[in-house]
Amino acid sequence: MKRFLPRSRRRRQAVAGAGVALAAVAGFAVYSTASDEKTPLVVSFTLGGGSHVGGTGDDLEIEGTFRGLAVSADDTVHLFTQEDDGSDSRMVMWRKTKSGAAERVPVSGMDEVRAEQAAVAADGSVYLAGGEDGLWKVGQDGEATHLIATRPCKKANPVSTPTDTFCTDRVSGVTISHDGTVYIGDGLVGPRARSSYVHRLDGETVGLVAGRPPKARESGEPGNSAVRHGFDPPTGTKATDVLVPDPLNAGALAAGKRGIYWKTGPGIVRINTDGTLSPTVAAREPAEIDKAQAPFSAVGRALDAAVPRSALDHPGGLSATTGRDEIFYSDTSDRGATPTLEGDFRWQGVTSDSQEKLLESAEPGGVVYRVADGRLAPVIAGVQSIATSENGLYVAVQTDGGDSGDPKDRDTAVLRVRLPG
Repeated sequence: MKRFLPRSRRRRQAVAGAGVALAAVAGFAVYSTASDEKTPLVVSFTLGGGSHVGGTGDDLEIEGTFRGLAVSADDTVHLFTQEDDGSDSRMVMWRKTKSGAAERVPVSGMDEVRAEQAAVAADGSVYLAGGEDGLWKVGQDGEATHLIATRPCKKANPVSTPTDTFCTDRVSGVTISHDGTVYIGDGLVGPRARSSYVHRLDGETVGLVAGRPPKARESGEPGNSAVRHGFDPPTGTKATDVLVPDPLNAGALAAGKRGIYWKTGPGIVRINTDGTLSPTVAAREPAEIDKAQAPFSAVGRALDAAVPRSALDHPGGLSATTGRDEIFYSDTSDRGATPTLEGDFRWQGVTSDSQEKLLESAEPGGVVYRVADGRLAPVIAGVQSIATSENGLYVAVQTDGGDSGDPKDRDTAVLRVRLPG
């Protein structure tokens, strides 16, 4: 898939001095003119972005390294950060309702865990998929519980496994369906059992939903129909019949109006209520995907697009707006994109000096795409994570820590992206 990189003026001098052109390295196309005929990219700061450390209002500055983002259906934002003042490090959860003040909640029992995905339950607790750190649950009071710890597997788990004996090498995704069921995306990385799965939490057991282990000497290439059907399934394909052989680039989940969406490497499939799969992003004809021209401007059929292999430290997000019946995913294969204040993809809606300063020093991040009505469109670039409410898209950004890159000098913020229609 061809990708884009909006570039702001603050990066030009640094890029030229280093002798590196980000656009060329990352393979992105650069657009430097704005058009009134195109849907603008408008953002609004929801949490952080101010200049007052310790505040709770619109002027709040959130110091700390990004660790996770989740948004509930009613637009309550949950941001996790790792604070570091040089002598002490602690995990905190920032919680903000749609119209209320921000609340800082210290998290106990969990430290230095970066959530590859997070999801909010109806009772306000937050589930975090921590990769090699397993699955966590954080209550409204900040108390953390380790629900699933990673442990080596001698063989794949059976269809139903007691939670305390369930084995996995990583938990890459988590989502919660409308009926409150918790689903996780997990994977085994050993050479004999390399595969990605979807499981659901059923009280004291973990039940298999999708994926299977490889057979002896089975190919992990797309020429194997079990692999190909994992990202481009024909009608009626059973979710438990497919092989997803790249667990480091699979596992993100999203609960949508019509089922559970599962990132399966180069594609995204929907797990239907009858246990079959339907293709969403299917890698059929990636060459047919056009260059990005503007936010929300379709670049082709989603079925033709392919999700590039992601950076090893972050597989990329997946989320759904159930009220709008659309999904969003983050391509983090290069993580070379940064927020920009100019060009077609400029971040309009920045209203204060502190907000502008935060974006000007933001770390590179992923590029977000939307799938709606079967069409693919770029949305925004330079984000650390994405999350959705029933009808909204939220993104997290963090600063690079300045010249030193010291974590204690990082700031983090959450913004809401205005969606068209």
